[in-house]
Amino acid sequence: MASKRLTAHLSLQVIVLLWGCTAILGRQISIHAIPLVWYRLLIVVGVLAIYVPARGIPLRIPIRAALRYALVGVFIGTHWLCFYGAIKVAGIATAVVSLSTVTFFTALVEPIVFQRRVRAGELAIGALVVAAAALLMQVELHVTPAGFALGLGSALLAAIFGVLNGKLAHAEPPERLMLYELTAATIVVSAFVPWSFVVPPAADVGWLAVLAVVCTVVPQVWIIYVLRTLSPFTVSVAVNLEPVYALILAALLFGETLSVRFYVAAAVLFALVILNAVRRSPQSA
Repeated sequence: MASKRLTAHLSLQVIVLLWGCTAILGRQISIHAIPLVWYRLLIVVGVLAIYVPARGIPLRIPIRAALRYALVGVFIGTHWLCFYGAIKVAGIATAVVSLSTVTFFTALVEPIVFQRRVRAGELAIGALVVAAAALLMQVELHVTPAGFALGLGSALLAAIFGVLNGKLAHAEPPERLMLYELTAATIVVSAFVPWSFVVPPAADVGWLAVLAVVCTVVPQVWIIYVLRTLSPFTVSVAVNLEPVYALILAALLFGETLSVRFYVAAAVLFALVILNAVRRSPQSA
């Protein structure tokens, strides 16, 4: 069991690193955020629609299960819209700090879904994660109510679909689960795609494919396998390392400078991830 948990934790870090690459790819791709998300989802759904039957997994499932997975997909699509809305209204730093509250929200949502008590230690870790994220982004949260509300809404939605996937992970092949969820997410995002947006230039197509397959299909399916061993809360704590990995990659690839404050905040976040893993290990979290 200890070996299984260690493998799951190491897998989780690779997944978060892949998600951290999305920021780098987003910098390389020239089209705007919502069309980018839409194309990303279209490619993901197309790949999964081919991959699932190729693996011998039937596409047909009971209607009740399909509706349940689609509801989770609605949460995913709305989360992305709120997150990019927060970026537009309040800026990237504030959106990222707001999203860091997903750990705190997960500490509240997970007990409801899994029918257990709220743990004070999880709430404390969630609060410390927000403080470390604020230090990491070097931002004071003096923003418009609308921007902050979008950021918090994005975090709450991420907590909800993360916990629900933790519940569904044990009962459904991850590839088929993601296909149904992300199909619903595509429908949600499609309602907000401007009809006038242009077809991506040829230079963007390759990067979009990498973003969709390497940074979306692979980690989104892989995370469901990880959730069979680790709790949604443990996953939510580790996901806060995504901006750390993204900034390190940006420094390596684009020569950007990292401040002392970054290293302090990154050290705090890594310490919280390790602390939570050690704290939850007797419970197989």
